[in-house]
Amino acid sequence: MSDADYIDHYGDGRWYDAEYVHMRGDIDYYVGIAASSPGPLLELAAGTGRLAIPMAQAGAEVVGVDCAPAMVEEAERKRAALPFGDRDRLTFLEGDMRSLRLHRKFSRVVLAFNTLMHMTEDADLVATLATVRAHLGADGLFCFDLHTPYPSLPKRDPNGRYDPQQMFDPRTGARIVVTENSDYDPRTQINTMRFFYQEVTKDDRPVGRERFTELRLRVIFPRELDHYLDAAGFEIVGDFDDFSETLPFSGRGGRRVVHARVKAAGAAIAAAAARCDGDRGSQRSIAPSTSGGADA
Repeated sequence: MSDADYIDHYGDGRWYDAEYVHMRGDIDYYVGIAASSPGPLLELAAGTGRLAIPMAQAGAEVVGVDCAPAMVEEAERKRAALPFGDRDRLTFLEGDMRSLRLHRKFSRVVLAFNTLMHMTEDADLVATLATVRAHLGADGLFCFDLHTPYPSLPKRDPNGRYDPQQMFDPRTGARIVVTENSDYDPRTQINTMRFFYQEVTKDDRPVGRERFTELRLRVIFPRELDHYLDAAGFEIVGDFDDFSETLPFSGRGGRRVVHARVKAAGAAIAAAAARCDGDRGSQRSIAPSTSGGADA
């Protein structure tokens, strides 16, 4: 790997889109969630708008937030090219989902495509769930999906190369062969994934230096996730093996698709607190607001 050049996985929105152009299996699912949402939808880790744009095109008001400037820039470029109606329903913001506070409520909060697995520290996972709860309105749903642990993970050779795929450079059109490997630490539950990119000729001869990127993802076991959700004040109301929602979650399907809501007691407390804040606000003298938007 010393002969490969490092690149930021989220440092180029167009490259990211080219790499994940075939990632479409969840789009219809989240579009359905957006279309049935009675109010606005918040997507955390929205990236370049892979889901946020079609959700807005389905008629929902969507706010997409991502911490990577390059991803937000590409998302905004694509938003600007949409017809006026779709563009008007869609907002992209740069912000950290661990600390984000938009000071408004949403009917749905979405974390798609293994987003929770990026929270490798306990405090980060707790903070992210607190952000979700802070933005869910009455009867709101927290909708997310993530990989479930698979038995072969600890057995992979961290120096091997697996799952060869191909992509095309979004600027030059050159063909890129993509391989990956991973190194799982069972003590920390962190799976360090490396993706390697090698430009090749039509007859598969390498061109130039190989590049690589690295992701650290937390493997979250089912009962562990249940505990974190419960501690954050959520209850699971839908738990499935895949996006068809036909099979209840078994832990054997490779993916977990979850709907959760704030527990009834927690929702009542939050509503009472909001009413108290409103009462206090009505007693204050009129003054310019000092509240901002997103806490990025």
